[in-house]
Amino acid sequence: MNTFQLTCFLTVAETLSFAKAAKLLNVTQPAVTHQIHSLEEELNAQLFKRTTRCVEITQEGLIFLNDAKNVLSIITLAKKRFEEPVVDERQFFSIGCHSHNEMYLLPDILREMAQSYKTLHPIFQVVPFQHLYRLLEEEAVDVVLAFREKGQKKGSSIYRELAQVPVVGVLPANHPLAEKELLDEEDLRTQRLLLLDPQRCPDRLNALQHCLATERAVSDLLMCGSADASITLAKAGFGIAVQPDFPSLRDPALAYIPIKDVEPLSYGAYYKSVTGKPLLKAFLQLCKEYFSFMD
Repeated sequence: MNTFQLTCFLTVAETLSFAKAAKLLNVTQPAVTHQIHSLEEELNAQLFKRTTRCVEITQEGLIFLNDAKNVLSIITLAKKRFEEPVVDERQFFSIGCHSHNEMYLLPDILREMAQSYKTLHPIFQVVPFQHLYRLLEEEAVDVVLAFREKGQKKGSSIYRELAQVPVVGVLPANHPLAEKELLDEEDLRTQRLLLLDPQRCPDRLNALQHCLATERAVSDLLMCGSADASITLAKAGFGIAVQPDFPSLRDPALAYIPIKDVEPLSYGAYYKSVTGKPLLKAFLQLCKEYFSFMD
């Protein structure tokens, strides 16, 4: 594996085109294709699905994306150190989460951390569920923010609950059901449902979605690749989005109605240990205060 292979991979992932990648890198298209093929052989994984009409990144490619960025960044930084020897005083702090939506919970926390740690350098890892917990076990991330799964342990990690998050139906504020205090099963059966991709939501939420989808026509369901996508479609009137509710992420143009008889989800932080990790200790304390204020 070399830097040119990684650069080719990242450029194709960004453009979803071998021809465009070749043009940006000022090389021939066969050269880019060769680098991707050799990288796939080395990783024993298909990184892209290629047809005559389009290029799509695979699940394996998505998982490798952050690794490629990090490796290339480390190599580039190492080269620069020897070009211009300087002391790197940055304090790196790596946060793992399952969706980009969750990063919107953190600006206030990171802002306050930066006041105490002037050289704080946060890094986000947004990757699928199980891969993220593996990164935690390998200590490639300092902390993982996630929903807790019932009866499930994540290796030797510690779990600290930060909030009990209700599951709600999200719909336009002017929707006929927006005035209700609770949405029941009958309410939901009269509407198209905007559900999260099962690979991108907690097991308990996935079980609820499966129950709600039972005996429903395919045309009454719309699967979304992210929480942001389902919120956008709910706002556009395509149906009711079913998802966890963080008050600080609410859109004033939407109504967030709890779903009857559905228990809230436990949301918190997975980490290995705070011993000798002042950044992690400060982060957890600020999270506790921030999420307590949210409630």
